Amino acid sequence: MNRIEIPEDYEDRLETARRAAKRLPGGSARESVERALAAAPARDRYERAADLAERAQALTEELANRTFDGTDPGRVAWVRLDHLGRLRTLSLSPTVDRLSNRAAAAAIEAAWSGAEKTRSEHVLNLERAHPDLLAARIPDRRGDELRDRIAARAADRFAHTTGDDLCSAEVSIEGRLTGFKFLVPNATLDTECEELSATATATVQAAQAQAHEALAALLAPPPA
Repeated sequence: MNRIEIPEDYEDRLETARRAAKRLPGGSARESVERALAAAPARDRYERAADLAERAQALTEELANRTFDGTDPGRVAWVRLDHLGRLRTLSLSPTVDRLSNRAAAAAIEAAWSGAEKTRSEHVLNLERAHPDLLAARIPDRRGDELRDRIAARAADRFAHTTGDDLCSAEVSIEGRLTGFKFLVPNATLDTECEELSATATATVQAAQAQAHEALAALLAPPPA
C-alpha cells in the first residue's frame, strides 16, 4: 500500500487551523470546520493504523499465494487446495488399482479433509500470531450479513457427473467436497491412474464452478 507521509509540521498546521477556526463567525460553517479538525488523527494513531494495514496486506498476499496439501492414511490420493479451498490438483497413486471404487473414493475424501485441515490450521495460526490485527478489526455489518447468508445455504449441494458416468463429485456452496464416487464398475482397475486423476480433478472443479456461481449470485449486491 502507498503510505501517506505526514509532514514534519503536521501538528503545527493543525494548531494554526484550530486558531483560525476560532476566528470564524459562529454558525454551521465554523461547526463543520471544528468537527473536521477534531477528527484529524494524531500522528502516532495514523502511523499505527498504517503499520497494521501494511502488515494485513502482506499477510493477505502471502496467504493468496499459499497452497495446502493433504493425503489419505494409505497415501493413495493427494489433494492440493488454494487459500480459498479451490482444488488445484488431485493425484492418485498407481496403486489405486488395488482398491475398490468405494475405497478409492474414500481415499480422495480423506485427502481432501487433510488439505482442509492444513488450510484451517494455517489461518488459525495466523490469527494467533497477530492478535493486534484482529483487535483492530472494524465491525463489518455487511460482512456479517453475508456470512449469515452463506450459513443459511450450508445444506445446498452442487454436483457434477462425467459424461461417461466414470465418476461424480458433490460440493457445498463454499466449494468443500462433500462426496465423491466412482460409478463405472472396476473404474480403478480399467482406467490408467493419470487419466483417473485428471478426470477426478476436472469433475470436482466442475462442481466447484457451479458452487462458485451460486455463491457469487448470493453475495452480489441487490440491484439499485
